[in-house]
Amino acid sequence: MTKRILFGAAFIIIIAAGAVATWMNFSSENITPTMVPVDKTAVSAKNHKNIAYDIDGTSVTLVNGVSEMVAAEGPASKTVTRYFGNEAMGDLNKDGTNDIAFLLTQESGGSGTFFYAVVALKTSTGYKGTNAILLGDRIAPQTTEIRNGYLIVNYADRAENEPMTARPSMGKSKYLVVENGALAETPVFIESPEKGAAISSPLTVSGVAKGPWYFEASFPLLLLDENGKTIAQSHATAQGEWMTTEYVRFSAALEFTAPAAGSRGTLIFKKDNPSGLPEHDDSREVPVVFK
Repeated sequence: MTKRILFGAAFIIIIAAGAVATWMNFSSENITPTMVPVDKTAVSAKNHKNIAYDIDGTSVTLVNGVSEMVAAEGPASKTVTRYFGNEAMGDLNKDGTNDIAFLLTQESGGSGTFFYAVVALKTSTGYKGTNAILLGDRIAPQTTEIRNGYLIVNYADRAENEPMTARPSMGKSKYLVVENGALAETPVFIESPEKGAAISSPLTVSGVAKGPWYFEASFPLLLLDENGKTIAQSHATAQGEWMTTEYVRFSAALEFTAPAAGSRGTLIFKKDNPSGLPEHDDSREVPVVFK
């Protein structure tokens, strides 16, 4: 009788142990995953230092301003991308909200440190990164600004034939725009007049344009009234050597009889195209108001 009681008690203990084990397995499979702590370095589109940017065709996602990508060759080929700074805020895609432009650096294990300009476009859900525009290797960044819808990046670089050991001392600028969500270099930047400016005669025009915009050191300008009628025309004249692919400063003066005060007009900058081929045409328009 005693043996039967002992055997029954042991059997009950075994059954209970099995039930506990089954419950523990069930718990580990169904409860534990919900208790995994949240990764605090997770990417958030609400921060421009935690989104992806396209650099030379590769999507690079920053996490707290840094990205480390290891190539197939191994850790020695690691590419490190870092937030550098020089931030500027302004509306670059004409949607009425301020975007953030800044510089990135990228190193790939060699002696080079490549600088890029990027823009974080503000959206209703956070930020979206653009492609990157290369500025140069081991340059000396100066200022970054957003003016009249353009991103202007100023920096110092070396002269064309100077060695990389030379200190950057030549001032350069890149004039960038956002078109269809992509960052691109613009061939012409009009400093004056700005869009929507009130103008009167004589009108002084100034800015910079890439060398290929000029022919014999100039390119055409037209001033139209609100009906599209030409009321003045002239040429913007290069203020330096125009046979280059770099930016060259220009200036011009227009004299005209102004239409009714408050009426609108358009100032048109046209790339000089001696070939006459339409694929070589290009132009920019600046809306103005007559005083």
